[in-house]
Amino acid sequence: MSELALARDFPSADENDWRALVEKALRGAEFEKTLVSKTRDDIRIDPLYTRSNEDPNGIGNNIAWPERTEQSWDIRQRHDLADSELANASILADLEGGASSVAIRIAAPEQFGVPASGQALERTLENVFLDFAAIALEPGEAFEAAANALISTWQSRDIADDKASGSFGADPLGALARAGGLSMSLEQACEQATTLATVTRDRYPQVTALLVDGRPYHDGGASEAQELACLCATTVSYLRMLETSGLSPHDALGQISFALAADGDQFLTIAKLRAARALLNKIAQACGADDAARNCHLHAETSARMMTGRDLHVNLLRTTVACAAAAMGGADSISVLPYTAALGTEDAFGRRIARNIQIILAEESALGHVVDPSRGSWYIETLTNDLAAKAWGLFQDIEAQGGMADALASGRVQSAIRETADKRAADIAQARQEITGVSAFPSLLESPEDPGPRAIPDTLDDPAVTVEPIGLRRPSEPFEALRDAADAHAVDTGSRARVFVANLGKPSDYNERSRYAQNLFAAAGIESVVADSAGDDSDIAPSFRESGAQIACLCSSDPIYQNRAETVARALKTAGATHVYLAGRPGDKRNDYQAAGIDTFVHRGADILEILQEAHGLVGIEKR
Repeated sequence: MSELALARDFPSADENDWRALVEKALRGAEFEKTLVSKTRDDIRIDPLYTRSNEDPNGIGNNIAWPERTEQSWDIRQRHDLADSELANASILADLEGGASSVAIRIAAPEQFGVPASGQALERTLENVFLDFAAIALEPGEAFEAAANALISTWQSRDIADDKASGSFGADPLGALARAGGLSMSLEQACEQATTLATVTRDRYPQVTALLVDGRPYHDGGASEAQELACLCATTVSYLRMLETSGLSPHDALGQISFALAADGDQFLTIAKLRAARALLNKIAQACGADDAARNCHLHAETSARMMTGRDLHVNLLRTTVACAAAAMGGADSISVLPYTAALGTEDAFGRRIARNIQIILAEESALGHVVDPSRGSWYIETLTNDLAAKAWGLFQDIEAQGGMADALASGRVQSAIRETADKRAADIAQARQEITGVSAFPSLLESPEDPGPRAIPDTLDDPAVTVEPIGLRRPSEPFEALRDAADAHAVDTGSRARVFVANLGKPSDYNERSRYAQNLFAAAGIESVVADSAGDDSDIAPSFRESGAQIACLCSSDPIYQNRAETVARALKTAGATHVYLAGRPGDKRNDYQAAGIDTFVHRGADILEILQEAHGLVGIEKR
């Protein structure tokens, strides 16, 4: 049988041919500025990847994929209810509904959850088949008490040591970073973790004692490479710590599980998880631990940072994308946060949807049936290599500073993460990055959810060691604060604050800028009263007076502005407008427009958050 060559009758093409066609389509626009972007780690993202992008010697190609006997990942749901009976009901519902393991957050300083006592944990796990369901603890600094409580529960249920499975979650450095301190010295905490690891190795073959958690750094605003660098630096710190107790690097790696955040950037999440396996493999090889990294358990949880408290159902899309990316990136277990997580509350429906996202992706979409399903695009491989190389460099910087503990104590890690978070916040404030339902496409018809009482964790009293804490920093919070204040103002006054939107000319002249202005002010909870004026400016002033608004915004094309903006602005000021906006850039007419009474120009690239905060003051909305 002869070989069938489908492309034999077509002329061959190369990247130069493609580039020539692209340049033609761009019509003079710069290729680099138009089609090339960069990540927070300054990693270049090109519009096209080919076989020429392959780097067989890149760090990201050295991935130690686990040898799985099952065809899917572990569906693990997190529980942090302080009431043991409520937590137990929630756990049983998850397990009966398709979850395969349980993550339990333990109450600790600066962290709410199940009390770290044998009685509380036993009640929390009542009627749970502990020889089938793995239990992963997230105990903060209370890892010793929590581990003893779980061991006591296993023993009371006659669970054989080789049947118990899960993780004790001891992560002294992660607890220090998240809470900003420990009630004991770091040396004491590390001694406790080392003792726990030794006991676990000797008694519980299916349990890991330690956790290296990248989520605190992600939650605080870290980039992908920064999160991976902290993961690597913490791993090496724990390997050194365990070596002092006589555990070889191979045995020590067997006592550590790993966790990363998965967010709405699908490709970066896939690359981050792939890069994590490559970096852990590189560390293992450098320690002489052979292929120990192949058996490392990598857990992914959908990002708490990306969740919004407004337009909550968009969170379902975010968590679905994040979960799919975690699966394609090779996570061994995944937790999906309920869509109401940003409110600090949850219900049975939210938990059901969270686990069903995983079940559909695993069973109906079959994402867990293929090892490394994203491989072969050249883009993913290149991004993985670039991200791993960037993270390795940052990890070496931390090591040069004395290691993870010293880098946290000096505040250098916190400072680097804060700088990244500030840049992200600036991009969102200036609309270079948008948050759907919050800073873009908000709905004033939405009824805000009542979160109910929030759990308040215990504070850390009289700490033995302190560092600058890395707390959760959600980028949507500044806009949510504006909406909350505007809603409260509407309740207090009986009506929502308004902006008068004056559309000048034909719909084709003003549509785009009018929609932009209405969405802009809605992001601050300010309602738009829209008036169209085809050509007669005499009706603008009466329409403004009837609107009940105090501020106004002109919307049209630049040519219409040239002829009408100054006249309309003067009319609005005469009618009582305290502030007049113009949607668009003023160009060389700035001085003329300002002289006519136009106060602020709103456009992409302007600091819209600052503009909206000022607008609140203009319409009498008090900061809450």
